Amino acid sequence: MMDDLEKLRKEIDEIDKRILELINKRALLALEIGKIKKENNLSSFDPLREREILERLEKLNNGPLSYFAIANIFKDIISYIRNLEKEIKIGFLGPEGTFTHQAGIKFFGKGSKFIPLPTVEGIFQAMENNEVDYGVVPIENSLEGTVGTTMDLLVETTLRVIGEVYLPIQHCLLSLQDSLEEIERVYSHPQALSQCRRWLKENLPRVKEISTSSTTYGASLAKEDPKGAAIASSLASEIFGLKILAKNIQDNWYNRTRFLILGREKLSPSGKDKTSIIFTVKHQAGALFRALKPLHDFKINMTLIQSRPVKSSPFQYLFFVDFQGHCEEEKVKRALELLKEECLSFKILGSYPEAESDF
Repeated sequence: MMDDLEKLRKEIDEIDKRILELINKRALLALEIGKIKKENNLSSFDPLREREILERLEKLNNGPLSYFAIANIFKDIISYIRNLEKEIKIGFLGPEGTFTHQAGIKFFGKGSKFIPLPTVEGIFQAMENNEVDYGVVPIENSLEGTVGTTMDLLVETTLRVIGEVYLPIQHCLLSLQDSLEEIERVYSHPQALSQCRRWLKENLPRVKEISTSSTTYGASLAKEDPKGAAIASSLASEIFGLKILAKNIQDNWYNRTRFLILGREKLSPSGKDKTSIIFTVKHQAGALFRALKPLHDFKINMTLIQSRPVKSSPFQYLFFVDFQGHCEEEKVKRALELLKEECLSFKILGSYPEAESDF
């Protein structure tokens, strides 16, 4: 048996050596590509190309690793190599370990430089000031609805939406302890405590619940409290060196948040895209119906519509609409031309690859 085990381990060592050589060879080729991009003033981050790579790998994969595992492995490889070409800075709603941070990692991979910022406004400002290259902001939650602050900031910005991420909101109980019996205090944001109310009642009925400014700050307090625990993300456990005592303790398993990726470039069609627009209409009967009718007529599927008050005009409203399709597609172009005829103002926020929703 030991001879067989040693033989298999030697085979693995040889494979690891070849993988290492091939990864570094890939990095050298990427550096050459980076030089060409720099000479031609092209962005070092190409989400369409990276999506194309992952889709090709999905078709090539015969297991036993799942596509999800393969995609995560290669996304990290791509991001670390991309960072050799140029350090990409991504602003997100901090501190580290938040769900916005997780969404950024899911989209860009772990190899990018993530910059925590205190507010959504701060992310937009950092991008406008060229302090970061991209931004990650929440736009809607499956339970709470749309994020008004993000929508209001999208009205004025010159930035584009270049991507989206759907993230399941999965809470974990984190602690230095090995068992629930030792826990006397639980730290977390009030919303997270509320979202785990049933689990806490059934499993930790006598603990003291302590509200914090964020789930991540709760994790930092649990790190200093031998009898404490925190409700936070699995990423927070890695950052603070805490053990995961329980996973998926949220009462509602269908809680998802959608995040937008902000950038500056205009993306070409990928074949499966989504477009986000903002517009206002005349204050008259049927104006919104007439504006949206072209989407119906051209069989364009609308995925979101939300109104927001116009700050400078009381009881006037902006409409945010997402729909499937790219603004450069012929039928989308024609529909938007007709839609604009009914609008007082109109803005395309961006066309970008549509993300898998995971539900």
